[in-house]
Amino acid sequence: MNKLTKAALATGVATALLVGGGSTLALWNDAVDVGAGGDITTGALTLDATGGSWSDDPDQWVPGDSFTYTTQVSIVAQGDNLASELSINPSSITGTPALVDALATTMTVDAVQNGAMTAVAGQENVFTVTPTDATTGTPVEATITITVDFPSDSVSELVAQGATAELSALQLRLNQVESA
Repeated sequence: MNKLTKAALATGVATALLVGGGSTLALWNDAVDVGAGGDITTGALTLDATGGSWSDDPDQWVPGDSFTYTTQVSIVAQGDNLASELSINPSSITGTPALVDALATTMTVDAVQNGAMTAVAGQENVFTVTPTDATTGTPVEATITITVDFPSDSVSELVAQGATAELSALQLRLNQVESA
């Protein structure tokens, strides 16, 4: 091996040892605080309901019956660009499929305070929740009335006789949706 090749090989090995070994070879670098502002905090989306009451004690329903359940809700919808909707959770009504399918459920909203609840066009039982001020966390409060109908024309012959529908788990749901 000639002297030039030996020198090049020795230089390459020495450089590899310095870089790979983490010893004294330093590569320049720098960092700067860009002053991006303060911390961020998250908002909140919560739903609470008081124990409501039925208009009557529904027990042995027959086609043509209709009962209402009324409750008070309190909704915190706090956050920049937060959009949310309140609806009935249809899967919370369980029981004999023929009877559950025959029932018609509707929801109305009254006495809204600290905001607005507006029916969503084209969607049954869905209301947009809009607080007066989305930054304070002041709850939007309202009276919710859920009507459960057993329409007289929803069944015929022996369909849904002796059937059950479980309404004790009837549930409202509050979902964040894409903001417009």
